[in-house]
Amino acid sequence: MLPAFFAEVHDFDIAIIGTYIFLAKLIDIASDPIVGWINDKKILDRKFLIIIGSILCSIGLYKLFIQKQIDYEAYLLVWISVLYLGWTLFQIPYLSIGYDLEKDYFLRTKLSANRELFILFGLFFSLGFPMFFNFSNAELLSYIVYVAIFSGFIGVSFMLYKIPDNRVSRKNIQFKNVFNNLKKNNLLVRLMFAWFINSLANVFPMILFSFYITYVLGGNDSQRQVVLFYYFLFAIMGVPFWTYISKKFGKKKTWVISLILSAFFFIFVLFLSEGDIKFFIIISCITGFCLGADLIIPPSIQADVSDVHLNKFKEDISGILFSLITFFNKLSFALASVFVFTILGFLKFEANKEINLETKIFITCSYALIPIILKFLSSFILIGFKITENDLKKVQKKIYS
Repeated sequence: MLPAFFAEVHDFDIAIIGTYIFLAKLIDIASDPIVGWINDKKILDRKFLIIIGSILCSIGLYKLFIQKQIDYEAYLLVWISVLYLGWTLFQIPYLSIGYDLEKDYFLRTKLSANRELFILFGLFFSLGFPMFFNFSNAELLSYIVYVAIFSGFIGVSFMLYKIPDNRVSRKNIQFKNVFNNLKKNNLLVRLMFAWFINSLANVFPMILFSFYITYVLGGNDSQRQVVLFYYFLFAIMGVPFWTYISKKFGKKKTWVISLILSAFFFIFVLFLSEGDIKFFIIISCITGFCLGADLIIPPSIQADVSDVHLNKFKEDISGILFSLITFFNKLSFALASVFVFTILGFLKFEANKEINLETKIFITCSYALIPIILKFLSSFILIGFKITENDLKKVQKKIYS
């Protein structure tokens, strides 16, 4: 929603927004391996990194969505960079702590599911407010930020107090060998390739959602909120379903099934036109249900791959390995953003004005057709990925026995 917010509320040129987001993402991308390195070298305590990250996120959210006055030209670039850096400082040690909390194949997925479920609940309830109260899009975002800052303070405080930091002390890692070993880890390379392609598939609709609703389907703010409400409602319903399926069929098969189903049903978006909001809600419910697997399975698989890497190369680099997930996710966002907003700028797109047929076609194809192709490609890449529960038990027996 950030691009649409700055275009519609602050009257920013769409190409400028894309450029600033891209530059901020470059800074953000560079910070991922650095924070992963700080985490694994134990330069700073993981919980301390989480505290610093939480503070920066709070400041960045306030500056972006609540402060009304734009004080200087690069305002968006500065504060979105602060927000991104804060989230990196929070997320990487947070995921690393989660890796050390649980070793069981299925319980790792369950832990991931519980984490994502709370995130989805937050999104769901924040989107529920405007369905019962008459909020504009800008007012909604400001209320969400206040709730996020308050609930974040409560949640982080509880975590710091109650969750142990079960880091196992092992020999110091030699970073001159880390990069070469990462390339030699074939499981990791295939997983990250599939993750990157799938991240691209998820980012295009994320960036263009508001534009697609408004300029292709002819929807308004309240209809955007209704669509997202049902999308995240069904995502919440999907999390326990995909968790159960992963126990029965394994993580890889579960993820592949969800990718194929999501891509198949998203095909119908290509046939929608102005006024088809109800049909779009139905499609969003199905793809939202599939989102549950996208959220919970990859981090759980990455935890398993971390054990494989530790066993093979004798390197405990969970921070760096989880930073690769955030790295490729952010890289996909940067690439998609610069592509989308550059083309929209070339097509003379202006917010709050009528758009031409070429722009509508571009928005539709970027919102739906490109993600469909990428989802199918990601599922194809995952076919060659092989690590089962029995494989993990053998690896962990060598590590922890």
